[in-house]
Amino acid sequence: MLPTRPPAVRPSDRPGSRLRGLLRLSTRRKTAALPLLAALSGFLALPSCAKRETAVDVGLRTATLEIGNTGEPGELDPHIINSAPDYQVVPALFEGLLNFEPATLAPTPGVAERWTISPDGLTYTFHLRPNAKWSNGDACTAADFLYSFRRALSPALGSQYTLLFHPVRGAADYASGKLTDFTAVGFAAPDPLTLVLTLAHPTPYLLGMIAGNPVWFPVHRATIERHGTIDQRGTGWTRAGHLVGNGAFLLTDWRPNQVIVAEKSPHYWDAARVRLQTLRFHAIDSLDAEERSFRAGQLHVAHLPPAKATALLAAKSPLLQITPGLNSAFINVNTTRPALHDARIRRALALALDLPRIAASVNSARMLPADGIIPPGMAGYTRAARLASDPATARTLLAAAGFPGGAGFPKLELSTATGGAHELAQAIQHSWRTELGVQIAIVNRESRTHWDQMHAKNYDLALAGWNADYPDASTFLDLWKSGGGWNFSQWNDARYDALLALAATALDPAARLAHLQAGEARLLEEMPVIPLSFDRFLRLVHPSVRGWPANSTDRPDYRPIWLAAP
Repeated sequence: MLPTRPPAVRPSDRPGSRLRGLLRLSTRRKTAALPLLAALSGFLALPSCAKRETAVDVGLRTATLEIGNTGEPGELDPHIINSAPDYQVVPALFEGLLNFEPATLAPTPGVAERWTISPDGLTYTFHLRPNAKWSNGDACTAADFLYSFRRALSPALGSQYTLLFHPVRGAADYASGKLTDFTAVGFAAPDPLTLVLTLAHPTPYLLGMIAGNPVWFPVHRATIERHGTIDQRGTGWTRAGHLVGNGAFLLTDWRPNQVIVAEKSPHYWDAARVRLQTLRFHAIDSLDAEERSFRAGQLHVAHLPPAKATALLAAKSPLLQITPGLNSAFINVNTTRPALHDARIRRALALALDLPRIAASVNSARMLPADGIIPPGMAGYTRAARLASDPATARTLLAAAGFPGGAGFPKLELSTATGGAHELAQAIQHSWRTELGVQIAIVNRESRTHWDQMHAKNYDLALAGWNADYPDASTFLDLWKSGGGWNFSQWNDARYDALLALAATALDPAARLAHLQAGEARLLEEMPVIPLSFDRFLRLVHPSVRGWPANSTDRPDYRPIWLAAP
């Protein structure tokens, strides 16, 4: 909804016009007019003396949290969302079987109040809360989860996250269309409050997968089918006035490219502990604009432009929140492009980058130079192969591929999203030009368009990244499986797939680690993705915000937050 245009103002009605008329009084009337001028001057001065109430001030009074969202969400459907702005909103509107403890990422109760695991690690039984409800008051039951899992796995829906269901018996075959009988998949609901998952093989990190990603969230069947079929996209069921969720907040307004508003849900099972009344997500596509809105008192929480973090860090600003993340920033390489199909060229591009120097020049406060794909601090994983800058070898590889000194190399584009990556893109562009003689053009796109182009595989090279869905190395390595929904590089490698398959079924932790390490080594050898950095999350948080639960996956939880005067 566009803002309404203000009513037309006649010249004589404009503020100050009456005062200007008085100033044009004739000399003989000037003396008589002075008392009136004094009175008007005092009246007009009053507003400038009073402090104007900002959105942050109003929020403190009304328990409304104003949040910068880095851009417009593409969708609010938990089974198909695919970009950072989506992930900041959806967890407010829906809740899965499990949540997680922010500091440790350990699974905690959600819709399931308790669960048990069989001794062989193959059967998980979840016991749901009898008071779990949808935002319209309907009971949220095990049947809702069965319906939702069937929807998420439906081939026609095209969810890119079906791989998170693969440990469940038959789920991979159902998602690929090999199996059409959903009752043969390892999901069962013996009664309305019991949900049973049967796995194909033990998966020690399954609870983390369930807690960490919205693809496991339930959707409201009657709402889905009121607007379309189970496997139909874009039916409008997620719009304000239509969406029925089971989270702590319910969607009340969505003005595209402006704001999304969510109000506290009276039917949420733990509503008594939710202290905020309203969340307002602002679709600001520029980090600089977000920071200015924060300074102007329009936002309680804002993402910070990396270039401004160093000074705030040096000043020990209490507004700055830096959270080490389980994340990886990288360049996706479209291996179907003729010039990028050759692994020697991809390796040359990677080895030409001096990542420590780039990080220091762009933003050392945020970027930890990457020596691989899996970030440090990942539970149960240590790196075996490492990436290091080697411009001499890069030039040799490029020459062997037929482009000595960059001669004859085709013109390619490096796609970036607006918001804060342009300086990084320029540093990469400069390195390739000076070290390899390769000319790469930078294309800066609006965030949603940037991601849409990657999903459509319509790009050459693209800045991208990944936040861990769960605390296990497979959440990163699985991205480049052949045919995977997030394999934007379109790289297919049977050796790599075999290593990940061995890791998925290995019961011995040491053997599993060896398979994962070999997988990362293969990735760094073939380079369908160029590692850049392991980033810290940078935010400005107003002093009135209490209980903001920073975590290493950057998944928000708005339930424990409240506002209080600084």
